[in-house]
Amino acid sequence: MTAFCFRFALYLCALSVAVFAQTPPASSAPAAPAKPADLKVPAGFTANVFASDVTSGRLMAVAPDGILLVARQNKGDVVALPDKDKDGKADSVDVLVAGLTRPHHMTFRKGYLYIATNPSVVRVKYANGKVEGTPEKFIDLPAATPTTAHKTRTIGFDKRGKFYVSIGSSCNICEEPDPRHTTIMVFNEDGTGGRTYAKGLRNAIGFDFDAKGALWANDMGQDGLGDDNPPDEINRVEDGKHYGFPYYFGNNQPNTGLTDAKGSLKASEATPPAFEIPPHSSPIDMRFYTGKAFPAPYRGALLLVLHGSGGNYKKERIPGRVARVVFQNGKPVALEDFVTGFVQNGQVLGRPAGIVTGANGELFVSDDNKGFVYRVTYKK
Repeated sequence: MTAFCFRFALYLCALSVAVFAQTPPASSAPAAPAKPADLKVPAGFTANVFASDVTSGRLMAVAPDGILLVARQNKGDVVALPDKDKDGKADSVDVLVAGLTRPHHMTFRKGYLYIATNPSVVRVKYANGKVEGTPEKFIDLPAATPTTAHKTRTIGFDKRGKFYVSIGSSCNICEEPDPRHTTIMVFNEDGTGGRTYAKGLRNAIGFDFDAKGALWANDMGQDGLGDDNPPDEINRVEDGKHYGFPYYFGNNQPNTGLTDAKGSLKASEATPPAFEIPPHSSPIDMRFYTGKAFPAPYRGALLLVLHGSGGNYKKERIPGRVARVVFQNGKPVALEDFVTGFVQNGQVLGRPAGIVTGANGELFVSDDNKGFVYRVTYKK
């Protein structure tokens, strides 16, 4: 072999090696689409998939025209799920408002759609299934940082037009430097006059008003105290009261997880929960059923969405579920399963997050894990 041929052979070898090295590996097969859960509901009820691909869908609202809206927290938008042909399935997933920071909840009042984001509540005019213009800031809220534990905000108006916002803790357990954290705040209808309505609520994600106007809220307990503590809570929230966090949990038990406390609170000054929920059940939304399509035991009933544990507690994961809160003499006394089946054979098929009564009395449940919105109906 001549020197030229030898050098040319080496060149071809080197070229083939370079091309092979730069050729990207074959792309992996696309992930299989999410599988909806085979949900279990009481006799007479039916649960079906209303919409899919509602990724990271959290809390919901029903517009004055009956269209269901869902806040997609990680997508940074609010989507509309119209069902114009009334077949029990959304026709489409339409982005209504985009470019938001961690939207979590919505409500309507006098022609405006209000959206809870972080770090503010914004509002935009809404009519005939569409928004008009761009969102404007309504009120400022504490801004989240990368280390903030709870970034969600939930909002609602009472019958008098007062505006409420729940603001969770910035940490797992600490004394907050910003007193707006661990509270439900109240504002005038125009956004002025903001003040603390109730404090000592670690993360009251879900709240709602009963038929008499009383405010109820759930509260998610802290991590780090083991499998059996602390309980999550349902609270009857009253103006000016302190619900214990971070100094107490449950039935005013001293919080051993709080160290180097600078402040103090007497047990007699803390209001214990109206009802204790099993630890690490992770309550998210909580709404009173306002429709008439369900049988009598469910009319006006308080429905609680439990997100379930993240797998860090207990030998078995605590599954997400929707429960009916059973009341006796005006007080919650038990939880009764209503929608279950989000975990089957150890496989997580969804984690329920939001709940709302539809325009026709059906119930909608969002799943922020697999991106489904389920519709629950009743037929005799």
